[in-house]
Amino acid sequence: MIVDSLKAAAKKMMIDFEDVTSKIEHKGERGNSREELLLTYLRGYFPNKYQISKGSIIDINGTQSKQQDFIIYDAFNSPILMNMDSTKIIPIESVYATIEIKSSLNKSTLLESINNVKSVRILPKHTLNQFMSPTAGFIFAFTSDTSLETLVDNLYEFNKDVHFMEQVSVICVLDKGLIVNIGIEGLDSIHLLPSENTVPAIIQNTVEHNLLFFYLFIMQFLNSVIASPPNLIKYLEVEGLAKYNYTIDGKYLPANSTYNFDGRQIDINEAQLLLKDVDRMKYILSGKATTKEVMDYFSDNLERMISISGLSDENIFKVNDKEYTAGYLRELIKIYGKVKEGLNVSEAELEFYSLGEEDLITQIRRGKSDIS
Repeated sequence: MIVDSLKAAAKKMMIDFEDVTSKIEHKGERGNSREELLLTYLRGYFPNKYQISKGSIIDINGTQSKQQDFIIYDAFNSPILMNMDSTKIIPIESVYATIEIKSSLNKSTLLESINNVKSVRILPKHTLNQFMSPTAGFIFAFTSDTSLETLVDNLYEFNKDVHFMEQVSVICVLDKGLIVNIGIEGLDSIHLLPSENTVPAIIQNTVEHNLLFFYLFIMQFLNSVIASPPNLIKYLEVEGLAKYNYTIDGKYLPANSTYNFDGRQIDINEAQLLLKDVDRMKYILSGKATTKEVMDYFSDNLERMISISGLSDENIFKVNDKEYTAGYLRELIKIYGKVKEGLNVSEAELEFYSLGEEDLITQIRRGKSDIS
């Protein structure tokens, strides 16, 4: 039943297109009409979970695709970042596929379509469940003033500069046929996503069968992929809009709690000890502290800071614009402990400490210190 319906739709669509073309001279109006024709027919055969709209697609970094004629996206779970009658902006994670629509496909309009598809397929996805299906790009034209063989030659030429993961899936020229990707192993299977193991092939048929195959290829792809919901918090974080402060009463924290410090999970007790000294650290960083106060702070906290940071002796601590290795600061504080307790130190140790202490205090007292 669906085959007969699509065949009839294809015949009617071609008649309507020729009628529209003959009556409308303005290029923009003609373009809108051709899109409305295809949209009317596709919507009648797509399940409700697929929405089709014109617009642009955006990724988590704010990179936006070129304007797309048709965007097929998840109607149930996708947020619309801009929703107007004429155009929408949709996150890439929610997009299944795009369709470029042309009245007539030639070398120039083919290149334009290839670049539009590429502008979508290069966008990275960040989903809630980390499962990411690829986004396909299709091209549909009502006719062409050149042969399908010439279009394949043009496609080969243009694809030299386009990675296979950014290439077009299927091209349909309604009154001529289709260009699809065939697997080179066996040369007997159609691949809806091009790869290094596929080559373009031509299917020539009647108008009715061309639309039928085009519809079936799109539906086959849609049924084989999943559009996972975008991680909207990540979108906000990239824009700097997801910053928030919270407080937790220490008495409610379980003993096995950890604190995320620069991607590392550290014992909550160690973190709390360091955080309790935060006022003292701010005072040190203000540049107002005495030499003894600075050295006492480092003496009390350096090992904890190194442990929490997961640093080795060769790693860098930055104080203002000066970089110190963790091992250097360890040695400095070790000698400070000896001096403070009145223990014997060698002349070499004393010279090392005197120079190091003076240099460290100079950096602190510049008043713009950033210990990281």
